[in-house]
Amino acid sequence: MAKKILIVDDSGLIRNLANKASIEAGYETVLAEDGQAGLDALDKGGIDLIFSDVNMPVMNGLEMVEKVREREEYKFIPIVMLTTESKPELKDRAQELGVKAWFLKPFNKDKFLLVLSKLLG
Repeated sequence: MAKKILIVDDSGLIRNLANKASIEAGYETVLAEDGQAGLDALDKGGIDLIFSDVNMPVMNGLEMVEKVREREEYKFIPIVMLTTESKPELKDRAQELGVKAWFLKPFNKDKFLLVLSKLLG
């Protein structure tokens, strides 16, 4: 059974690039346009890894990560931030929340797939 990735980003272009790369690599995907939609998708179960932007409407990525970490079943799910943000305080907060990696946009397919293979096997 293929591993399932939740891709959360308000940019349709980034969601589509990450989705295409994931599917080509043999993963299943679930797409969400903001943190709240990401949490709603998570409620349906079966997610093995989360890729998320930081700056999004409704609920930003770090707020979503905080809420994910409050859920016992997702306390240790690998989370990777893919963002334009480079502020040290945001990276520090993400690290405190157990985020596994922080990548700066633009989207890099090779780095994306390398992270997937390292975190999901």
